Amino acid sequence: MKFSKLGLLTLLISLFILSSCKKPDTVGLAVDPSEVINGTLLDTVSINTTTLRDDSIVTTNLTGSQAGASVSVFPLAYYKDPIFGVTEANAALSLGTPASTAFTRPTGTVTVDSAVLVLRYGRNFYGDTTATNYKLNVYQLNEQPLNQAYYNTKAWAYNPTLIGTGSFHARPNDSVKVLQIVTGAKDTIKKLQPQIRIPVNTAFVKNNILLTDSSKLIGTEAFKRYFKGLYLTFDKAQTTGGPGGNFYLLTDSCALNVYYKNTSSTGTIDTVMASFPASGNYAAQIKHDYTGTAIQAALSNTTSSKTVYLQGLAGLRAKIAFPSLATNVKKLLGNAALNRAELIITPVAGTQIYPFLPAPRLTMYRYNVAKQRTLIPDANSNDTRFISLLPYGFGGFYNSIKNEYHFVITGYIQDLLSGKTIDYGTFLAPADYYNTTSVEYSTGSAYSAGRLVAGGDKTSAYKMKLNIIYTPALVK
Repeated sequence: MKFSKLGLLTLLISLFILSSCKKPDTVGLAVDPSEVINGTLLDTVSINTTTLRDDSIVTTNLTGSQAGASVSVFPLAYYKDPIFGVTEANAALSLGTPASTAFTRPTGTVTVDSAVLVLRYGRNFYGDTTATNYKLNVYQLNEQPLNQAYYNTKAWAYNPTLIGTGSFHARPNDSVKVLQIVTGAKDTIKKLQPQIRIPVNTAFVKNNILLTDSSKLIGTEAFKRYFKGLYLTFDKAQTTGGPGGNFYLLTDSCALNVYYKNTSSTGTIDTVMASFPASGNYAAQIKHDYTGTAIQAALSNTTSSKTVYLQGLAGLRAKIAFPSLATNVKKLLGNAALNRAELIITPVAGTQIYPFLPAPRLTMYRYNVAKQRTLIPDANSNDTRFISLLPYGFGGFYNSIKNEYHFVITGYIQDLLSGKTIDYGTFLAPADYYNTTSVEYSTGSAYSAGRLVAGGDKTSAYKMKLNIIYTPALVK
């Protein structure tokens, strides 16, 4: 009786071990649990990995995703990362006249009670919301942002005289209460969406906007040519208490609100609020300083390394290659049917330091023969092998439970094996978490300030893995 139980137990264990090789759907989070894929798992494909500086990107009139809609955004950043060094993003912003029409210059005695630059939060804030005391400075531009492509390397000319400044803690999810002026009625307290409010010098506003020559206020275009716009930058010496962060601000909701009293010759007092909205063109200057970091050595390694560094805001990307695909793997697979190919990326332990958590989403793209960025087949909705962009589709989303990213790249690997496609370069970079309609591969990193320290080649304990599930060809 004891022998028969032992034999049964041995049989069950054997069946379990064998079935684990026959059910590769248990490999990878990107597989829908309702799917069953039978086949053989190959997980020994070699991968070469290197860290590269990302290309410069156009930051003129960026559009991002918010609540399923496309919105105008611009980044504003200053943060000090213990691994990635210092990142800075400054903004050049045009202003228009109220309602984009002629602004009637007030007559009589004008008293400006206050002027506030309102900057409304967008999504994708990345950084510290607890300890850092941010201080933002406002200057007047000396050059007008035009309707042309400005790269993140553009340095903007501005008047060094400070016209506005304000200190605050980042509250991207907290509404604010503001006293709203109601013409002909009692002012009221109103709850508004999350925003930053920076006081602007009232004398400057009075003399340079309200009481300027009427010909400069006849409309938005005339005002933009005269006033040029605003330059926004964090005060590096006064942003203290924490590492800082990156803000994405909604351009269409930004405005310079001026509250003033106008006393006529008859003694009548009108209380007025005039809003000069962000209008026209805007752009961002983005800078990264890697001095004294491990990234300097990583950038000089052109072969392969055990660690790769990915950073948004046109910072860093990883180049990956599969050198054994065309030789060993192709020979091993022969005429086998390729069921699934899945790339798994793992963050290096100890690098996920609050508030610098792993980027919530990555993108993956390739070079074509002209060294231009293009979609891989599995991310291209025009390709018959495209599934979706969701986590159970193409993937790229961070799973905090498993501490992994997954990309399903069956079509791409299939094309590389067959020789239909040549690997001119394959890349990984942070991307906008909220964009679920397309894969960003041109300026995707502009919409994410996230970063990632990931395992690279086989020398890393957190190495990248390419899992291939295939059905061996039948032998007749």
